[in-house]
Amino acid sequence: MSNQVSDDEKMLARFQALKKSQHWLAAYIEDLLTTHHLSGSIDFSAAEQLLSAEKDQFEKDLAITRRMLRLYGEQIPGEHIALGAAAGS
Repeated sequence: MSNQVSDDEKMLARFQALKKSQHWLAAYIEDLLTTHHLSGSIDFSAAEQLLSAEKDQFEKDLAITRRMLRLYGEQIPGEHIALGAAAGS
């Protein structure tokens, strides 16, 4: 039984760390939990819609980041070297 408690505590600690991060998965899980809380249940269709919305937002953010990097990348001291190397790989 103590092993189960330990595993649960580890999982809770990981989840709390994820919630504090800026990772898209944290926002997705939060949306899933909110939807479940509001409706009392959640199905695969709702989860898929939420994931699709996260993907759309990620792609928009990525496009903006790429534009900013293309426009302002040279203004970041020391970063253009790493960026040039990353672009080549």
